[in-house]
Amino acid sequence: MNKLSAKSFLKRRSTWIASMFACFTFLLLAVEVYNIPVSLLISNLMFMLVGLGLIVTLSAAVGWLMAVMRKRRK
Repeated sequence: MNKLSAKSFLKRRSTWIASMFACFTFLLLAVEVYNIPVSLLISNLMFMLVGLGLIVTLSAAVGWLMAVMRKRRK
């Protein structure tokens, strides 16, 4: 790995660490200051992950269907 890519990697890693720390701080603030229960945060996370899974699944199904339809035409 040359110096330029090593610096780039370290910069990206430190940015990622800083963003994860900021997210953790925000969630801790929500729990401590605004009295939002952790169970509510976790349930919202699960709803979001299920929705994301549905979107990815439907997109994959549409892509597969388009590939099958194109093969039929040839």
